[in-house]
Amino acid sequence: MAVKTSNKYGKITVSDEAVAMCAYHAASECYGVAALVSRGLSSITSLFGKNKNTRGIRVTTVDSKIFIDVFVILKEGVLVDAVIDSLRSVVTYSVESFTGMRVINVNVNVVATNG
Repeated sequence: MAVKTSNKYGKITVSDEAVAMCAYHAASECYGVAALVSRGLSSITSLFGKNKNTRGIRVTTVDSKIFIDVFVILKEGVLVDAVIDSLRSVVTYSVESFTGMRVINVNVNVVATNG
């Protein structure tokens, strides 16, 4: 799927993979994040897929609304709640400014802490 919109300049379509790449880069630069990881070993393509810049990100789009799941390993000693709030804000802002469309929810899943 992809998110689509139109304005006076024409029709704009942004693929889920492009949204996931934007979210990945925003999340990976967030303080306290050690790594973004695949949810499990159930998907071979997530381990050996073409694009490693979307690992740990799952994007779902409905109409022009974006839902994002982020799977992270946090650094040891950080305040988990503060990092989760920061991740939500950073990913939401980055994706909304990149796409010009609304992010409804960013669900942060802490898989582990590094240490």
